[in-house]
Amino acid sequence: MTGDVKRKQIEKAKQLGIGKRYSHVSLANFIAKTPAQAEAKQAVKEIFGDLRDQLLIIYGASGAGKTHLLCAGLLMLDEDVQRSYTGGYYFYITMPWLAIHIRSTYSSSATYGTEDDILAGLNQMPILVIDDVGKSKDLGAEQDWINYLVFKRHANFLPTVLATNKLFATKSLNESIKRRATKIVTI
Repeated sequence: MTGDVKRKQIEKAKQLGIGKRYSHVSLANFIAKTPAQAEAKQAVKEIFGDLRDQLLIIYGASGAGKTHLLCAGLLMLDEDVQRSYTGGYYFYITMPWLAIHIRSTYSSSATYGTEDDILAGLNQMPILVIDDVGKSKDLGAEQDWINYLVFKRHANFLPTVLATNKLFATKSLNESIKRRATKIVTI
């Protein structure tokens, strides 16, 4: 990759909310070593290739490749999709990021407006990827935010992707969210 191409790729990743570590990833450089990884790769290809009302839940152990796949899917989005949204939020967020930003709204010197402002902004994204679901300190609040976002986005025909570990997916994820999922894959 030439210097100019690499800089453009890093800038695109940054605008999507993807850090430098994942700015170079693609579906082509994700090597599926198991049938589950191959299925997850195919599910990512499908949801990011057809931005319609879908909910993908992908879960697995740390280091299995969830973030790689999700960032690769976002990076393959047509730049027109990215340019179509000017709301100031990222397409890729983590649950700890969301928790910190929402908690910061509870202060009198809040810079992000209100909790509702943040959630409303995320409900406008053409596609929203929430990684590290189940990793914030307050699982009850986390479940409320996920429920709210998934139901609102579904009502507006907007695709959503959740990435988590197996324990959260099987024990803590709301059953109505699981039923609404277009696909649930283990990686």
